[in-house]
Amino acid sequence: MKVGATRILEIIKSMDNFSRLDESEIKQVDIHEGIHSTLMIWQNRLKAKPERPAIEVIKESGNFPDVECYPGQLN
Repeated sequence: MKVGATRILEIIKSMDNFSRLDESEIKQVDIHEGIHSTLMIWQNRLKAKPERPAIEVIKESGNFPDVECYPGQLN
């Protein structure tokens, strides 16, 4: 039950970060944070299904500087 509750909390935080509905101004944004949130939301769809194997995501990124943009539109 604890593992399930932790997973739900992670999904909710990721969805909140991904949507960024309350952020309509240009600001500095960490691209890695947006990518992590997107992958967290899509995690269930990446799992193996009877009709296809699992989709493996390999994250190999460097250290990108923050980007000045509209966070909601970026995600």
